[in-house]
Amino acid sequence: MLHQHSRQLSDHPLASIIGRRIILILVIISSSITLLSTFLQLYTDYTREVNAVEQRHAELKQVHSESLAINLWEFNESQLKLRLEGLVKLPGLAYIRVSSNTGNQAWEAGDAVEGDKFESRIPLVYEGPGSQNPFVLGSLYVQSSAEEIYEQLLRTFTSLLLINGVKTFIVSALILWVFHLSVNRRIFSIMRYLERFRPSQKHVPLAMDKPVFITAKEDELDILALAINQQSQMLHQLYSEIELEKNRFTDFANVASDWLWETDDQGQLTFASEQMRSQLGHTPETVLRQQNLAQILDAPMLQTAFTGKDSFSGLELRVTLNGENRYFVFQGLVQDTEGRFSGFRGTAVDITQRKQAQNQLQELNETLELRVQERTRQLKNSLEELELTQNQLIEREKMASLANLVAGIAHEINTPLGVAITATSMLDIGDDSDDKEVVDLINNNLQRVVRLVQMFKQTAVTTERIQVEKVNMKDLIADLNLGLQQSLTEKQASLKIEVDDGLYWSTVPSSWLQVMGQLINNSLTHGFSQSDSTNCITLKVHVSDHSLVLEYSDNGAGLEQDVLDKLFEPFHTTRRSQGCTGLGMHIVYNQVTQVLKGQIVATGSPGEGIAVRIIVPELEEPAIPAEP
Repeated sequence: MLHQHSRQLSDHPLASIIGRRIILILVIISSSITLLSTFLQLYTDYTREVNAVEQRHAELKQVHSESLAINLWEFNESQLKLRLEGLVKLPGLAYIRVSSNTGNQAWEAGDAVEGDKFESRIPLVYEGPGSQNPFVLGSLYVQSSAEEIYEQLLRTFTSLLLINGVKTFIVSALILWVFHLSVNRRIFSIMRYLERFRPSQKHVPLAMDKPVFITAKEDELDILALAINQQSQMLHQLYSEIELEKNRFTDFANVASDWLWETDDQGQLTFASEQMRSQLGHTPETVLRQQNLAQILDAPMLQTAFTGKDSFSGLELRVTLNGENRYFVFQGLVQDTEGRFSGFRGTAVDITQRKQAQNQLQELNETLELRVQERTRQLKNSLEELELTQNQLIEREKMASLANLVAGIAHEINTPLGVAITATSMLDIGDDSDDKEVVDLINNNLQRVVRLVQMFKQTAVTTERIQVEKVNMKDLIADLNLGLQQSLTEKQASLKIEVDDGLYWSTVPSSWLQVMGQLINNSLTHGFSQSDSTNCITLKVHVSDHSLVLEYSDNGAGLEQDVLDKLFEPFHTTRRSQGCTGLGMHIVYNQVTQVLKGQIVATGSPGEGIAVRIIVPELEEPAIPAEP
């Protein structure tokens, strides 16, 4: 909060809130005093000017009225005008007029005043020699302009305001500058020091700049800075002591095998030791906070103890941690804050080993016979698994030996078979010969024997021509699909392929083509008895547990369980009368297990099609020899 407010302030003199406030008050007071003194001065000047005008009018009556009466008596008109023109030039007089009572004649000088004015009418009395009694010859009418007085007062008022305003501005600026140097700048130093002050950091005392000739040797701000330094040093020392105690308590709590915990009045955790947090799943303390301890441990008995709001001890609970049952003895002390219940502080001692030893001893006594039976069953299962593995190895070796035997026989048959085909082709029999049908029958059967021999050869897997390559499985299947389009079209079968575009795998591409081609041909031959648009073959390829998985399925006729059990045996077929040899799935089995080093499993039932799952590892590509 202090930092947010300090960012809104500036150490510029004009930005000082206190300085501007003081200057504003000074300006208001100074302006008020200036206006009051100006008004008093104007009133005094106005009174003085009015008195001067009245005095001038009285002077005309006392001094000049008699000479004007003599001139009027003598009827010296030129001398009268000359005197009037001289009098009107006196300060404070604007207009003078002399009127005769006998001839209704008048003489005047100056300009008559139109606006506000001061006027006097003075009788002209003649008391010269030869006259026994004085008598009034006429009157003297005098006007003085009040507007001239007002203009003079306005000029005086304006000049006083301007002078006092400039003086006030200069004085205020000097006061603000002095205030900034002596007070405001040092206040900002104190504020910045308090902003940067951290009790955890090294103590650095507050130091303030003091302008010479402006500040005293030691004023109130110096005393404040001294007090702040004392308080900051005390806070730093107090923080160091608290940190030492905190570290000591933390070390004790972390090395202790027991749980240390604290809750609020609602049973929610406010503190948990390192051992407790670790055993609860390495959960950060910030996550454990504000969670109900009884709910975390799923312990209704602990919740009951919390509800009682009374100290408890010897509360034995079973707690499940990471799927493992552990036993703890809880005890808690009630915490009061200002006489009000504020929660619990307590410990939990792990008695799992002792409890397990007791339970194991009891269980050993109660279940010794069951343990012997269980051990016997485990040994029997292990023996069965060993026998199953041994049978699989024997079956694999038998399949391999049988395949080699069949391939050897096919090789031996191949030579005389070739001679027979050659000899038959040398027979020169015309189309109209009676022996033509016999020769054609011989050729057809010989070609069938050739196909069987080729099939026999494929049952023997040789590693001489095996080539491991890193291939894109989707491209490989697409090439296979292109070559099987005619066969698929004949049965109106659709081939659904599910494989990622970027799936590359180090394997033997030729074996995969042979395996997938044989599976698809089996579905078209045995699974789909008729051409139907609902015929569908699904081929999914994906990676699972660092192995390549091929899931092949169709919605064809399916297989009986006894046929499914002999699916991979050589010469086993359900359509031998239709020319099938029963070697296709045997070749698939040999390719998967011996070339691709994998496993193959087939499942299915009548009317629900067949599903084949092949799992193979990634093979190592041959090293490229370095160029000499």
